[in-house]
Amino acid sequence: MSEQSNAIRRRGHINDGVIESLIRLAGRTDRWVAVLIAAAYVVAYVILDHISNIDVLRGFDVTPWQPEAGLALAVLTVAGLRMAPVAVAAALLSSQILPDQPAPLAPAFIGAIFIGGSYAAAAGFLRRIGRFDGRLHGSRDIVMVILAAIPAAGIGTGGYVATYAAFGLFAWPDVPRVILQLWIGHAIGAVVVAPLLLVMINDPPDLRGMLSRRRVWPALELVVQWGSIAGALSLFFALPQHRAELFYLLFLPLVWIAARRGLGGAIWAVLTIQCGLIAVLQVGEGSVATMRTFQLLMFAVATTGLMLGAAVSERQRAARALADSRSHLATILNTARDGVVMIDARGRIEAANPAVERLFGRTSATLVGRDIYDLIDVPSLPLLASAAQSLPDGAGGRREFNAHYADGSTFPIELSVGPFGGPGREHYTLVIRDITARREAETRTRAHQSEMAQASRLTLAGEMASALAHELNQPLTAIAAYARGCLRLLRPSDPELLREGVGEVVHQAERAADVIARMREFVRTGMVKPAPVDVNALAENALGLVRAEAEQSGIQLRSRIPAGLPAVLIDRVHVEQVILNLVRNAMDAMLLSGTSAGTITLDAREVDGQRLEIMVTDTGPGLAEEVTSRLFHPFVTTKPDGMGLGLSISHSMIEAHGGRLRLVRSSAAGASFAFDLPLAAHRGDRDAG
Repeated sequence: MSEQSNAIRRRGHINDGVIESLIRLAGRTDRWVAVLIAAAYVVAYVILDHISNIDVLRGFDVTPWQPEAGLALAVLTVAGLRMAPVAVAAALLSSQILPDQPAPLAPAFIGAIFIGGSYAAAAGFLRRIGRFDGRLHGSRDIVMVILAAIPAAGIGTGGYVATYAAFGLFAWPDVPRVILQLWIGHAIGAVVVAPLLLVMINDPPDLRGMLSRRRVWPALELVVQWGSIAGALSLFFALPQHRAELFYLLFLPLVWIAARRGLGGAIWAVLTIQCGLIAVLQVGEGSVATMRTFQLLMFAVATTGLMLGAAVSERQRAARALADSRSHLATILNTARDGVVMIDARGRIEAANPAVERLFGRTSATLVGRDIYDLIDVPSLPLLASAAQSLPDGAGGRREFNAHYADGSTFPIELSVGPFGGPGREHYTLVIRDITARREAETRTRAHQSEMAQASRLTLAGEMASALAHELNQPLTAIAAYARGCLRLLRPSDPELLREGVGEVVHQAERAADVIARMREFVRTGMVKPAPVDVNALAENALGLVRAEAEQSGIQLRSRIPAGLPAVLIDRVHVEQVILNLVRNAMDAMLLSGTSAGTITLDAREVDGQRLEIMVTDTGPGLAEEVTSRLFHPFVTTKPDGMGLGLSISHSMIEAHGGRLRLVRSSAAGASFAFDLPLAAHRGDRDAG
C-alpha cells in the first residue's frame, strides 16, 4: 500500500468494504489494478450522466438531477484526492461524447476542472475538516454531506457555465438561469446518490440473510411501503393539473419508511421517489419547464427523508446500545460475588442482585421494599455517601459495619455507597462484601504473629543461657569479692565491718536472683514491668556496681545528670543492666587499648517533654567501621573473649521500653551511646497538675 493510503488509514478515513479492498489493491505494484478502478469510475460516471439526460444545450445537461455528482462525491470521499484527476477526466469525456454537438475542447476541459475540482474540494472538506470517515453514523454525517454537496454543486456548475459563456457559446443573460438549474440538479444528485453509495460501500446489505429469514410480515410491510410510493406517484401522474398539491403526498410513504427502517430505508425510498418522479414527469409531459418547477420540491423530499432516517437510525442505535448496556449490567450484577443493592432516599430497597440473596439468606421478593437499616447497622446513608464523595479518588468510601442474617445473627461487612439521581430524586447504590473470612484470616494472622514472636523469643533462649552467665558475672564477682573480704575480716573479728560485708553479699545475691527472674519473664512474654524510677538514683546504683573496679583500673566515672529531672517509667533492673553493660564495654575498650586516665561520663536530658535521653560517653579508642553497621546483632564483638550478646540484649530491652539504643559518635576520641526512656508523666500533664 502506498504512503498516501497508509496516511489516510491512520487518520481513520478508510473503512472495511468493497472500495477499501480495491484501494488496497491499487496501492500494489500492479498499476493495472489502479487503471481498472479509474476506468470503472469513468464508465459509471458517463453512464449515469447519459441516463439522466433529457435535453442538451451546447454541451449542458438539462435534467432535474445529476446522479453522477453523487458518484463523484462518494468515491472521492472514500478513495481520497488522488482520484481527482480521474474525476476531471470523466467529466471531460462525458461532455465530449454525450452531446450531438460537443463543445470545443478548451472550454470543455476548463469546465471539467471546475466540476471535478469542486467535488474533490468537497471530499477534502468532509475528510479533513468534518472528520468524516465515510460511514453514515447519524444526523451529523448526513448534514455534513449536504453542507459539502450544496456549495460544491454551486461552485462546479457556476465555473462550468461561466467558462462556456466566456468562450461565447451562449449569451451571458442566460447564465443565471442555467447555473440555477444545474446547481439544483447537481445538489439533488449528490444528496440522493452519495449516501446510497457510501452505505453500499461501507455497510452493504446482507441480502442472503434477509432472504434466509423468511419473515412474512416484514416482507409484506416492505411491499406495502413501496406500493404506497407507487400509488402516490400514480396520483401525481393521473392528475397533472393538481401536481403541486399532490406533491406532498410523497412525504407520507417516505416518512413511514424512514420511521420504520431508519437511514437505510430512507435512502432507498428517496432514490425510488426521485427516479419515479422523473419517469412520471417525462412520460406524462416531458416539459423541461415543468421539471424545473419541481426541482426544489425534489430537493426538499430528499433532504427531509435523509434527515428523518438518520434521526431514526440514531435512536435505534441508542436503544440497542441501552439494551446492550442493561443486559451487560444485568450480567455483571448477576455474576458479581459482592452484593449490590439499590435503595431510595428513605432507605427502601428497590433492587438486589443474587449475591445479596445469598448473603442475607432472603429472596429478592422479600428484600424489595424492606428498610436497609433493618439489615445493616449503618448510620444515615446520605451522610455516608457525602463522606465517601469527599474522599480522594480510589478510596471508594468503604466502611465496615455489621449485618444481620435471616436468623438474626450478625456478620461483618464492608460497605461502599454511591449516590445517583438529581435533587429530590436521590437514590443510592450499595456494594456489600462479606468480610467474615477476612476477619478470621486477620485473627489467624495475629495469632500466628504472636506465636512467631514467642518462637523467636524462645529461639533466643539458648542465647539467653550464655547471656545470663554474661550478665550474672558482675554480681557474682562482687559476691565473691565481698565474701573473701568477710573471710579476711573474720580473723581480726570486726563485727561492724563484717555485718556490712555480709549485707553486700546478700544484696548482690538478691540482685542476681532478680536479674534471673526478669530475664526469664522477658524471654517468655517480651513484656517489661515498668515503674516510676528516679534517674539520679538509677545512675548511682549502676555506677556504684563498677566504681571500685574502675578506680583500680585508673578510669574515672562521672555522672552529669542534673537534679530535678522527672522520673522515668521503666523496669529498673533492665535499664540498670543496660547502663552497666555500656559502662563495662567502655572500660574494657579503654583497658584493651591501653588508654590511661580514661573517663566515662553519664548524661541525661529531657526531650520534647515526653521522653528522657541517657547518654554514655567514653574517651576510649572508638569502634571500627566494619563493626558499626552490625553493632546490635547477636555474637558481634570486638573483645577477644567476648560473646557479642551484651549490646544485642540491651537493644532488645530498650525497644521493649518503646525507645531505641543507638551509636551517636565513634571516633579516635571515644564513643557515645544513647537511648530513650519514657517519662512517668508528660510535661504537659505535670504542668496541668
